[in-house]
Amino acid sequence: MRLAGKVALVTGSTRGIGRSICEMFAREGARVAVTGRTVERGQKVVARIRDAGGDAEFIRLDVTDEQSVHDCVEATVARFGTLTTLINNAAPTDIVSTTIKRLVDYTTDEWNSIILGALTGNVFWTTKYAVPHLEAAGGGSIVNISSGQSIVGISGFAAYAAAKGGMNSITRSIAVEEAPRNIRCNAIVVGRVVAKGDTGAGISPGHLTRLGVPDDIAYTATYLAADESAFVTGSIITADGGFTINGEH
Repeated sequence: MRLAGKVALVTGSTRGIGRSICEMFAREGARVAVTGRTVERGQKVVARIRDAGGDAEFIRLDVTDEQSVHDCVEATVARFGTLTTLINNAAPTDIVSTTIKRLVDYTTDEWNSIILGALTGNVFWTTKYAVPHLEAAGGGSIVNISSGQSIVGISGFAAYAAAKGGMNSITRSIAVEEAPRNIRCNAIVVGRVVAKGDTGAGISPGHLTRLGVPDDIAYTATYLAADESAFVTGSIITADGGFTINGEH
């Protein structure tokens, strides 16, 4: 019960890394706001958590809509009475996966869509509206889910790399600005992550160990959300199987 008494809002948590974070947080005693655009998937995550004895609520969230971000934060506090933990995990993966091209070939709309979903909405707006509640709770933890592409140059993903690089920088800024309010902020740099049970998880192109699974990131997020990491802030922590230190990509 490392997270007993915590209330966590996890953006983009109806599948993948976000879902694993929600489920692990709930097992560790946190009450969890599961968020995303797809109601059916979100409700399934909530049902699994409740069936296992945890407390969770699905709250619809579109991080590209500022009002939606504001309303999601307020709904979380209304449901659970407080907010102690913000996990910024959402990303416009549908746009990123269909916009693999040289920087000079991006349209302005494509560029702006990725920056909006991965940086403006998922870090700026979420943090802007969550911080007053974290302060009211006596402090808390913000964890930004970053990417190895923020550190290693990979062709075709310039906008996403820019958004995640910005996330790393903003992490340090938030840590400095919010320290007087006992709010910590850290980021996790993630390598390639595949679904649980994926037979490709043992294959490791560019990684020194293996490909990741969502629980690998959830374990790291749990540490950063827990009081045991109270002395850790402004850190960019890698959980990437060695991806960002290996020159062979």
